[in-house]
Amino acid sequence: MLSSLLWVLLTQIVACTPGETSLVCNCKAGMVSACVALVGEDALKAEQVLDEVQEGLEQASQMAGKADEKKQQQLQSAAESLSQSLGSSEPPQCKGQDHHPISRPIAKRLSRHTTLKGLYKPRDPRFVTRAKDEQSHCGYQQWHRDVDREVIDWLDRNSKATPEQFMDKLREIYSRPEMRARFPDGL
Repeated sequence: MLSSLLWVLLTQIVACTPGETSLVCNCKAGMVSACVALVGEDALKAEQVLDEVQEGLEQASQMAGKADEKKQQQLQSAAESLSQSLGSSEPPQCKGQDHHPISRPIAKRLSRHTTLKGLYKPRDPRFVTRAKDEQSHCGYQQWHRDVDREVIDWLDRNSKATPEQFMDKLREIYSRPEMRARFPDGL
């Protein structure tokens, strides 16, 4: 019973809405081919779906150990294919993938921040670092969602933060040993 309820909750995290095309619904369901086709048909809608899928992954990760692993993998595949198809500079095999510390979830929170709104954009080209290898960064992995959650929580606690304080926080995170191992060049 509990597993059925969790499955229903997880499938509703990134649910289709009335009027959405089957392409959008199939992409939200984790069908990589639909995500790639969606980017070719409507890049703006694909970006919106990517935001929804990433939010769904974040919600699913907060239900750690309870969520259906297959659904999480489907959402992960959708997020990765959308991200790559939307023109990211990462090679298909993700070797040395570029990483954007100002991810879409962080940018969304920044857009509502009292003092920082308007200063940053999703995947801001001013802030890019390169991963050491595929294991370090390939897609929107759990460590990435954890960093996003930490930054968003920090933004929520620091409503009067200056750009300098925000950048100090990002540099602090990317200077940690586990992050330096992933991104030797830091931020």
